[in-house]
Amino acid sequence: MFKGKSYFQTGYEGRCIRFAHAKKSAGVATTAYSFGMSTRERAEMARRITAALNATRHLTTDQIEAMALEVGQSTSKEPVEEKC
Repeated sequence: MFKGKSYFQTGYEGRCIRFAHAKKSAGVATTAYSFGMSTRERAEMARRITAALNATRHLTTDQIEAMALEVGQSTSKEPVEEKC
């Protein structure tokens, strides 16, 4: 569904991710409401999301999830506990 799409970072303080080649620039994600992060962290996370989406645009979601499983990363919506 999203294979081949490109994305760009925009919005207030760079907190939004949008489709790059849409007639209307549809929103994809935002870190605007991530109040546990600083302003700088929100912009950096939006940058990271944009980079990851663009780096994997040639892959399907199933392929991305399979890659994540290969390196031992969970793709579930359940939070993963971090060990300190």
